[in-house]
Amino acid sequence: MKKIILFCFILSLFTTSCKDAGPVVEENGLTKDINDIVPQSIIDEMESLDMPIYTGANPPNIGLGTTGKSYLASPFILVSSNITNDTPGRQFGDYYFKLYDQNSDDLTIKLTYSNSGEEGTGLGGYIVGDNNKFSVFAEVNSTYLGSEAVLIHVISGTWTSSGIKDLYFANFMLDNKGNAEGYWIEDGEGRVIYDSDGLSETISSFSAPQQKIKKLGPALTRISE
Repeated sequence: MKKIILFCFILSLFTTSCKDAGPVVEENGLTKDINDIVPQSIIDEMESLDMPIYTGANPPNIGLGTTGKSYLASPFILVSSNITNDTPGRQFGDYYFKLYDQNSDDLTIKLTYSNSGEEGTGLGGYIVGDNNKFSVFAEVNSTYLGSEAVLIHVISGTWTSSGIKDLYFANFMLDNKGNAEGYWIEDGEGRVIYDSDGLSETISSFSAPQQKIKKLGPALTRISE
């Protein structure tokens, strides 16, 4: 009887420690949720184009609560691309975004963004990282003139009290649904863009003056314009 009780006690300790272990990342340092939507080949392509991907199960708290935090990335400049005729140094419209509803237990987060008249609201995403460095992955379902496509947005940087330092953004095509109308870039193609002044400041709201944005350049998620 004592042996049985001891075994049950040890099993209880083991089960409790497993529950307290927190979210688990896979071999590449990303969660299963991220790996289920983004092929490793696209992760590798992003990194080959100088996109930093920060891994780990201990990211900073950059978007707690329903209000979260809002940020502005500007000037938003193309670092590199695997899209024909894209030129590094090209300026895109300012990227206003809000991160909120961050959950440290399952490493989820929500993203709302505004860029050159294009907006996404309440996009479900995932966050990984360690200490103050993080990467957020959000799947985007986009429609252009009735044609649908699925893309992935990735935001990486270092959280500070003033905002996000050295913010990099990647936008890659996951599925252009056959691209029958020819609007979209090819699957696996994408761009890496960064906030060229080195700091994406915290702002009071992600809402942005649309006229100002339109003057600064094209949107990020459309076809190669």
